[in-house]
Amino acid sequence: MPGKPANPFITSGYIGPDCFCNRTNETERLLKALSSKRHVTLISLRRTGKTGLLRHVEYLLKHGKNPPVVVYVDLLPTLNGNDLLNVLSSALLKVRQSEKGFFEKFLSLLSHLRPKLTYDQLTGQPSVSLTIDSPSEVQSGFMSLMHMITEIRKELIIMFDEFQQINVYPEKNIEHILRSIIQMHPSVPFVFSGSSKHMLEAMFSSAGRPFYQSSELMYLEKISGEDYGSFIVEKMQAGNKKLLPPVLPEIFKWTRLHTFYVQYVCNLLYEHDARVIDEQVLHNIFYTILNSYEPLYAGYTKLIPSHQYKLLQAMAAEDGISQPTSGDFISRHNLVSASSVNTSLKALTDKELIVHDGSKWLVYDVFYARWLEYHFKKN
Repeated sequence: MPGKPANPFITSGYIGPDCFCNRTNETERLLKALSSKRHVTLISLRRTGKTGLLRHVEYLLKHGKNPPVVVYVDLLPTLNGNDLLNVLSSALLKVRQSEKGFFEKFLSLLSHLRPKLTYDQLTGQPSVSLTIDSPSEVQSGFMSLMHMITEIRKELIIMFDEFQQINVYPEKNIEHILRSIIQMHPSVPFVFSGSSKHMLEAMFSSAGRPFYQSSELMYLEKISGEDYGSFIVEKMQAGNKKLLPPVLPEIFKWTRLHTFYVQYVCNLLYEHDARVIDEQVLHNIFYTILNSYEPLYAGYTKLIPSHQYKLLQAMAAEDGISQPTSGDFISRHNLVSASSVNTSLKALTDKELIVHDGSKWLVYDVFYARWLEYHFKKN
């Protein structure tokens, strides 16, 4: 088990169950689905702990009885089918590199794609670069990799994180290719994870799409304040720190209980010199965060048209709005018109600067929302 870190509030990655908060029901549901060979599509907003949950499930699987081989692939950096094969190849190399003669077999089987093998200078982990000249080579390469993966004499699970990324690939048949090959391997359960709700729902719920009804949809909600509060208090007490009663509710309100932002605030509180965390300490931390992001967020003002920026400020000032085209909201913030707001809503949604959470339109980045709110009130 990984050693306990000095600061237990992790803001990226996964280091073990000691620093993983709750998600008991979601973890159990994923484990049951995978053990029953069911595909799962995991959907959540960005930075709500989706990747951490996948890594947690992977950890539990690897440390259980008869551990399966888990191949985890992050598709976020990929832009085309060539990139997809590169990251999948590199993931495969990591899980099979200790096998005698595997590298030679790997390079031979993919020789038509001219593989180049390199090693990370810091970690020593292998990675591979393939050369793809046509969509047919994407299909043949993927089939070759699946053949090598299924040769593993163990149970196998494949996790594709940020799976919606394949929608941006220039190859228009990637969904068909992946679906047809996955169907050839019914004993291998897949997790398709992503942060674009509308894209993933369209892929798995639209009758005309290759992945239609091929996977169980699972939505990752926020961790409850009660569960998160218990976790935070326990970790703070272990670090000889005490939170005064008003602090936790204020953290949750300011961060919207959004996992990354809760973790970030608590990370800074944990390293603070104060043994007793009161509202003044917390407000200083809030100010530190906004100040540290100032250059980034100030730069947004030069990139966003003024009418869109005014709408962002108005949403932040009201901590979200359920009816942004209402006359009252438009009048309160001197916006132009309902049609102008509608145009800005679409543009800001496409830029992933705002999100609709089911009840309200919100500025997606919580810290950016608080920065906009702070400067709105200051002016």
